[in-house]
Amino acid sequence: MFGRNGRLGIIVPANNSTLEPEIWSQMPEDTAAYATRILARGDLTAQAVKLMETNVERAVDELTATVVDVIAYADMVTTFIMDADWNDRRAREISAQAGVPVYTCWTALRAALQQLGVRSFALGTPYPNGIHATCRPFFEKAGFSVTADATLNILAMTDVPKVKPDAVRALVADMSLAKAEAIVLLATDLPTFSVIAALEDETGLPVLTSNQTLLWHGLRLCKNTARLKSLGRLFQA
Repeated sequence: MFGRNGRLGIIVPANNSTLEPEIWSQMPEDTAAYATRILARGDLTAQAVKLMETNVERAVDELTATVVDVIAYADMVTTFIMDADWNDRRAREISAQAGVPVYTCWTALRAALQQLGVRSFALGTPYPNGIHATCRPFFEKAGFSVTADATLNILAMTDVPKVKPDAVRALVADMSLAKAEAIVLLATDLPTFSVIAALEDETGLPVLTSNQTLLWHGLRLCKNTARLKSLGRLFQA
């Protein structure tokens, strides 16, 4: 059977054409990833995200039938649209349904921030301004300090995977990093794997992204401590 060192199940919004290629490009030897998609389309709005959520139980059943070791609910923006305790509560509900550990984008990012001892960071997202504005209050309520933030202000879901590496680097360049202990880049459909190492070299700060932390946390839950140099300091910690 494939994946003797870890079988990751991933629930992916259907508009996302970035997460799977990025994850597959960095999967360590003898690990495997299995994705199930949930319908999401149109503009990135709270209504669209809540409608997408209605498909999750089916996706969990499909991944359970695949026999995975852990399940990742791979949608970051849900964190800022649902209730404050949604992530941990939803992970517990899905875990009870699937019988395996379950984590979300936020719980993975939270674990990564704790691993690196980071309490303050500069935040970049591709989200529309209205959703981006909810991010800082969420993180501050969780005990973190957002020292600077910037957004690409992209409304159409299918436009985020089209963002070029230079645009990601420009997003970071737009932020003051003087007080930041790290750089956090959100959204599982935002391509980041090709720029993580370069950004760390250029800024001297650790870079944490949604897909990178999802992969790191999933592997660690599978007791897999692979060190992936191209994915930055997190995988060396």
